[in-house]
Amino acid sequence: MEHGQSPPLTSTSAQPLFFGLDLSTQQLKVVVLEQGGNNTNIATTTTNNINDDDLRAHSSFTIHFDSELPHYRTRGGVHAQQDQSSGVVTAPVLMWVEALERVLEKMKVAQFPFHRVVSISGAAQQHGSVYWSCNATQAFDKMCEHSSKPSSSSSSSKLVEIFKDAFTVKESPIWQDTSTTSQCEEMEVFLGRLDNQRRGCSSTITTTADDDDAAAEEEESKVRLLGQQRLAELTGSRAYERYTGSQILKIVQERPEVYRSTTRISLVSSFLASLLIARYASIDVADGSGMNLLDIRTKTWDPVLTRFIDQGGQRGNFSKDEAVDAVNLLMNKLGEVDASGKKVQGVLSSWFVSRYGFMPDVKVVTFTGDNPATVMALRAERGDAIVSLGTSDTLLLYTDTLASISDTDNDNFAISIKGKQDARSAARLLSVGYLCHPVDPNGYLMLYCAKNGSLAREQVRDLYADSNWDRFDQYLRDGMREEDDSGVGFYFFDREIWPPVQGVYRFENGVAVDEFGQQENTGDSAQKRVANVVAICESQFLAMRVRSSQEEATPSPSPSLNPPGISRILATGGASSNRVLLQLLANVFGVPVVSMSTDDQQPGAGSAAWGAARKAYLYGQRHSGTVDGVGRVKEDDDNNRYFGRRKSNTNESCVAILPDLAQTKKYVDRIPEFLRLEAFLL
Repeated sequence: MEHGQSPPLTSTSAQPLFFGLDLSTQQLKVVVLEQGGNNTNIATTTTNNINDDDLRAHSSFTIHFDSELPHYRTRGGVHAQQDQSSGVVTAPVLMWVEALERVLEKMKVAQFPFHRVVSISGAAQQHGSVYWSCNATQAFDKMCEHSSKPSSSSSSSKLVEIFKDAFTVKESPIWQDTSTTSQCEEMEVFLGRLDNQRRGCSSTITTTADDDDAAAEEEESKVRLLGQQRLAELTGSRAYERYTGSQILKIVQERPEVYRSTTRISLVSSFLASLLIARYASIDVADGSGMNLLDIRTKTWDPVLTRFIDQGGQRGNFSKDEAVDAVNLLMNKLGEVDASGKKVQGVLSSWFVSRYGFMPDVKVVTFTGDNPATVMALRAERGDAIVSLGTSDTLLLYTDTLASISDTDNDNFAISIKGKQDARSAARLLSVGYLCHPVDPNGYLMLYCAKNGSLAREQVRDLYADSNWDRFDQYLRDGMREEDDSGVGFYFFDREIWPPVQGVYRFENGVAVDEFGQQENTGDSAQKRVANVVAICESQFLAMRVRSSQEEATPSPSPSLNPPGISRILATGGASSNRVLLQLLANVFGVPVVSMSTDDQQPGAGSAAWGAARKAYLYGQRHSGTVDGVGRVKEDDDNNRYFGRRKSNTNESCVAILPDLAQTKKYVDRIPEFLRLEAFLL
């Protein structure tokens, strides 16, 4: 069988198909879902049948960038500069263009029934950006030349040939890029100064030679941290190097002629949708909220931030009112946001219809980011936390609340940045981020990400468990049974996102030690091995618990056993098959943990492509449900379609791992000491 292809299921030829794409860092994947049951007429499908969400996997296809597109010379799907200190990580845009055609060609060889596809949606790696040139319009026109003959000039041209001149930036910055530290600082200082202006506070920062450097640096740090809070309140996150706002600012500053000649800026997700409909697709609200540019409450581009970037930053001197009233080219380059996440952006262009046999009315629904698409795949409900145990450890919590800092907190913070309560407030807000929910207008996704995830556990395995996962699991199992909980360890082999430090730090009874067992002067290597294996897993999950529950960021005299707002955990990622690790996760959080399936037959393992196909199913076909006076489906019906009929744990073969609440109480009691030691690292 051809590489990257799964066999189609036996099915009735008239059944509709729903197409989901996922353009991730290392591959482009297609998952095709099929509507079950005997109903074959989309136009007469009832709302109840839609709510059943009776979907099953039909087939999947994959193009791996490194192995199947070797002429782009990527490693892990990216180009990283040899000078690693530069932090520059990019991916060739034309590689993504070619991958789309290659995966469709692979499907054509497999005799995939393109004519049965009703609708398409997609997902992509978040935070990456694509820059279109004025030649994009000409390329789109070629894609739309009507022809039913595959031999015509438009349909016989390869996508790379059509779009070779359509981009001003050939190498797109992606989520791994960390080269925009100075731009992030500029954005934060700018907002901090604006906030001081709002409250009538004057900044003491000047640029004369008579400055007291230490005092100026301290004042700058205060202003920047105030700006971090304001940016987090406004956009959902403090400034991150990989986020799109700072990446655009870097281009404006370093290559202004490129920025001026750019007609449109897309995220990777909206770029992929644009290729399909042959015109610019809107940026999705969930993906757009990972840019540090979108007002997370109004779901519109913030005029102050966009104008600041449009003007090249430099910690601009204009006021908020001036920013709103001035010409803002960046807002035009970004285009409108799909605030609903559910729009049909258009129909498939004639190039795809004539070349592959799609029907001419295939709907293309707004593409989103890979994390929001995973939420769609798992049908997460409010209170569900999706924990991905992969290269990085990620927690996504579906919630209807946003953590924020009150004006009083900010005023106190501006007066005394070193105040304990203010420091806790800053940590509470700045250690997590928020995204808009992909389709729920009142929902948010609280995002916590730790760089040191499975790879860090793997390094501890190599150091202390003889590079053997079975031995690692046994040490973890043994350690979970022990009563001694005096050891705490932080294993940041790479510089962590929060706390922003690097190194391995161990503590026994609150005292820093080089290695566990040092206080007892014991040479028991077995004890040392168990202690390190347990410590890395406990500290990773405790950090995750503290971040996921805003109330626990400040020690409480009577904390609850389970984190407020979390009812259960859906575990995905490579390590989600490890039941010992999941038992510890359940014990730390005090809630049931469900391991999701890891193959294409079920929506698990962070299957963004599955979530995209499900989105195409939900919003890319006609529904006969209740409508309002102007023929739109009512919001209640829309939300019902999102949740569908929940099967037990999404996958009926899944069994929840229940927490040992005695162990949970032990971990809850350790939270204050854990926070104290973590703060010590800062």
